[in-house]
Amino acid sequence: MIEDLVEVACYAGSRYPQRPQRLTWHGAEHEVLAVESEWQEPSRRCYLVRLEGDRFLRLSYWEHNHRWTAAEVRGG
Repeated sequence: MIEDLVEVACYAGSRYPQRPQRLTWHGAEHEVLAVESEWQEPSRRCYLVRLEGDRFLRLSYWEHNHRWTAAEVRGG
């Protein structure tokens, strides 16, 4: 699965990141329509998000360097 660096704007209440809201991916702005699931892995926080057109991305927030990556997931 190929992961691209992305810029993500997210809601941060009691912790960062808490809920992705929009992102810049492949040079275009995308609204996050829904966060389908989220989970913690050893060095990253992951989110499965739904974009317009029923496209799904796995967003990863890498805690060691504070960067976001995205990989398209087929069929959610």
